[in-house]
Amino acid sequence: MLKLVEPTAKDKPLFDRMAQLYSYDFSEMNGWIIRSDGLFPSIKCFEEMWGDPNRYPRLIMIDTEPAGFAIVRSTGQDEFDMEQFFILRKYRRAGFGRDAAQMLFRAFSGRWTVEQIAVNEAAQSFWRHVISDYTDRNFDDTDDADPIQSFNS
Repeated sequence: MLKLVEPTAKDKPLFDRMAQLYSYDFSEMNGWIIRSDGLFPSIKCFEEMWGDPNRYPRLIMIDTEPAGFAIVRSTGQDEFDMEQFFILRKYRRAGFGRDAAQMLFRAFSGRWTVEQIAVNEAAQSFWRHVISDYTDRNFDDTDDADPIQSFNS
């Protein structure tokens, strides 16, 4: 059963390890370099989320197994941005990412933006499909330097 779990301080090591997997996935697109200690540099929002009242981290769980994470950021009154979203490879293309994203859209009702980097075509396809299904094709899609979808939930 898929569920979203608000992490506590005891979940920080798990989040940190999954952030490394996230960084590994992105390294082929953005050229991130692994440090001499075998780790990727930390990503600022992964540290900031623990004390920032405008960030809402969630572990994506399938039964008791971690399957990914999300960080939703409040950008204003009833305005949200999908700051980070990650599904472990073994759970991709099985509907878990779609279901988790739509659970987040329902949990944080308001105006949403979801941005992808231009070179991440797989993410663009995923988000356009998920958001189109969720909104019954009622969303804005700007394709400037980096694609951004906007919609109301």
